[in-house]
Amino acid sequence: MTTAEAYAWLGTFLGLFPPFAIFARIVGGFYERGVSTSHGFLFWCLLLLSMNAVCCYVGRRMGRAVGRKLGDPRAFSSPLMLLFSLMMAVAWGVVTGAAGGAVGFVVGAVFGVMCALPVALAAFPVFALLHRAVSRDGMIEERRLWPLAWGVPLTVTALILSPWIK
Repeated sequence: MTTAEAYAWLGTFLGLFPPFAIFARIVGGFYERGVSTSHGFLFWCLLLLSMNAVCCYVGRRMGRAVGRKLGDPRAFSSPLMLLFSLMMAVAWGVVTGAAGGAVGFVVGAVFGVMCALPVALAAFPVFALLHRAVSRDGMIEERRLWPLAWGVPLTVTALILSPWIK
């Protein structure tokens, strides 16, 4: 797979799993407090799911765009690659978070960016360096991509769902 396709899959899974974990924590918090499910609970769940779907779609598109800009990851030194991946993470986090959050009454775009930036800043550098290590000439084998594309977002998701973070 090309670098653009690899980053598209990373963006897809980063737009799917971490937001879902954040929303699950929100809904779980309401459930713990005993908030009645009759007061718009279904509406809020559908709103959160639609935000999650937008994050997944926009995350994929942004992932592909930053992957195209990157090209061959071995064209850069490791420190430069790390710096570039941080810049890509900021771009991905701002666009994806704002798009997903905007579904929540437009003002949610600010909160979407605040939630997406830490996720992107944690995941993109790790993925970029691992991708650089296993890719050849801007291409990565599928059997090497899937553990990275699933593993990095799911690790971030596990940290979000961690019982130590309240």
